Amino acid sequence: MATSFKGGVHPEERKEQTSSIPVSDIVPPDIVVIPLSQHTGAPSKPLVEAGDKVKVGTKIGEADGFISVPVHS
Repeated sequence: MATSFKGGVHPEERKEQTSSIPVSDIVPPDIVVIPLSQHTGAPSKPLVEAGDKVKVGTKIGEADGFISVPVHS
């Protein structure tokens, strides 16, 4: 059985800062750098090489240690 605490957390929304600004599209950059070491654990083992073209969501790093995670583009 799942348990929870009464009421939860309800931070202020502060929507007044951006509510008058229209939503716009973001143009993706031509080049992206994603570090394979993103935490205190072991860096991920690279699955791609510098200069490779990679699609969004592609696995680019394999977990390679006791505390490690896979990395995706």
